[in-house]
Amino acid sequence: MNETEKYLTNLFGDQKVSKADGRIAFRGLIDSLEAEFIEAQVMASERGEKDICEKLGEILNYLRILMGSEVKETQLEPPFLFGLEANEIHRQSHNTCPFVLPDYTQGPVAARINKLRAKVREAELLAVRVFGQAPKPRDDIILALNRLSSALWWLFCSYIQEKR
Repeated sequence: MNETEKYLTNLFGDQKVSKADGRIAFRGLIDSLEAEFIEAQVMASERGEKDICEKLGEILNYLRILMGSEVKETQLEPPFLFGLEANEIHRQSHNTCPFVLPDYTQGPVAARINKLRAKVREAELLAVRVFGQAPKPRDDIILALNRLSSALWWLFCSYIQEKR
């Protein structure tokens, strides 16, 4: 391996790019996010929160679809989660509960859901930087991440209301 190849990785097939390429950073962030979802499912399962575990699983499965769409450069369908279309997820997230600030008193499951929401928001912001100005913008990925963030806010608020 020569000096220039040392920091290269495959983007698609034999196409190599720098490991500093934004698409590689995005894929790494999605990988980390998937791991965080699995940890959250373990926590929820250990605490007997089967419904939360399943809902997190729905989002995790969609993240895997999102990653496949990015890697294969195929169109990503908007998320359908918890029986709701993407626009309904967005609407529900704005009408779920009175605005509540996340707090440690809401417990570890609520804290983890909120952390996942924040991490998805980070992925959305990276997607805007990487794909928003690309020759072929990936508005489908950017919108999907926005809706996943909305879904997690809805899940957080629903969980808080249920525990009251």
